[in-house]
Amino acid sequence: MSTSAGVQPLQGPPAAGLFQGRRIVVVSDADAVPSAPMQAHLGPREAGQEDTLTVIALPLAFDGTPPTMGTIAASNSVTPPPSVLAVDEEGSHAYVVETLGQRGPDAHLLTDLDAGSTVRAYDIRDAAKPQLLYAYPAGHMPQAVSLHPHGGLLAIACGDVFAILGPEPHPSLRLIPVGPGGFGDAAVLVPHSEDGEPMVPSYVEWHPSGELFAACFPWRDEVRLYAAHRVPELWIEPVGPPIRTGRFPFTGRFTPDGRHFLTTDVLWGSKAEAVEGCPGEGRLSVLRIDPATGAGEKIGDAGVGRNPGGLAVSRDGRLAVTSNLRMSHLAWGDPRLDRQSSLSLLTFDPVSGRLETVGEELFDGLRPEGVAFDTDGKFVVVTVFDHLDLVHRRGQLRFFEVVREGGVPRLCPTYYSIEVMRGPHTVVVV
Repeated sequence: MSTSAGVQPLQGPPAAGLFQGRRIVVVSDADAVPSAPMQAHLGPREAGQEDTLTVIALPLAFDGTPPTMGTIAASNSVTPPPSVLAVDEEGSHAYVVETLGQRGPDAHLLTDLDAGSTVRAYDIRDAAKPQLLYAYPAGHMPQAVSLHPHGGLLAIACGDVFAILGPEPHPSLRLIPVGPGGFGDAAVLVPHSEDGEPMVPSYVEWHPSGELFAACFPWRDEVRLYAAHRVPELWIEPVGPPIRTGRFPFTGRFTPDGRHFLTTDVLWGSKAEAVEGCPGEGRLSVLRIDPATGAGEKIGDAGVGRNPGGLAVSRDGRLAVTSNLRMSHLAWGDPRLDRQSSLSLLTFDPVSGRLETVGEELFDGLRPEGVAFDTDGKFVVVTVFDHLDLVHRRGQLRFFEVVREGGVPRLCPTYYSIEVMRGPHTVVVV
């Protein structure tokens, strides 16, 4: 695939500094349109448009100089949370889960696709020439993947969260070893509630200690913790009671010290609301976690924009940002369609767990899901799935600077963007 990309020229004063890190890695679902998860329609077939993994070398200057970047085909889907991609801290390897199968010649709807069941590993040490290494079975319709803090072990949440392909969700949580020789044998747990009902996870993430991982169960409004054991063999153990959240915790993030877990509460209360996508303003819940016992409790929350999709926490644990779809994910003919989306910036006190909303920054673009801070916490990158433009059908990465006025942070657009394959929805910065 091509390694070229369009870099939008600056339209205002340049940002101060560099977007720091080793890599920006993003996946695009080029088969879909912004409304696909709700309306089930796939996008038009266009030459050169295919599901793609894009790798961008860092640091990145905001002076219009084309970055070093490369692409490779990588089957993925926008239907889960923006969590289908994991990258190691060295920026050497990326892992992508496939929620729905690749599009065939007669597929026009999401329901025409087969269930995905694969995780793929990519070598991204050369940002200009990423390479596929190997693939492995990853369960029914994997929704999220998280790499152990020390590498070598993937946690994956599986199941048909929105009953896209039928009434049986086939949920599971999986641990899959990975190393230079490929993937190892998986440990599998089907999560059940106290009354014996199977539960469908939408998200999974390792605790910073690497001893536990958290899973979000949006239809139950709760988060649960699980321990990863390696003796006598790899196995998964539920730890502690369920932790109540706000309504529909679709995704989440641990704070860097591991004392708290934040969830994006989309406020969908029924499958009908999830399909229509018409809740009020979203919220973030703050859960205080005791990793020694697996116990936890909700200690606060804060408001964010409508339909929050992605969530990121800065490396110092003092800032959080959500990407908010608002009504930009509706079908083009829907009168409620909004061409603007937003980012919500929040401050966080790692000691008290107090979360406060600073403000909401509007920008043009449809279905912005993936969002991440750079490694210094001075810039934010967000994915833009598409635009209201029938001619120029491309995805985009938009960049914002965290500026402080009187000690109060806010997001300021840098007027800089990078074109990527249509349909970007998950982004990771390392």
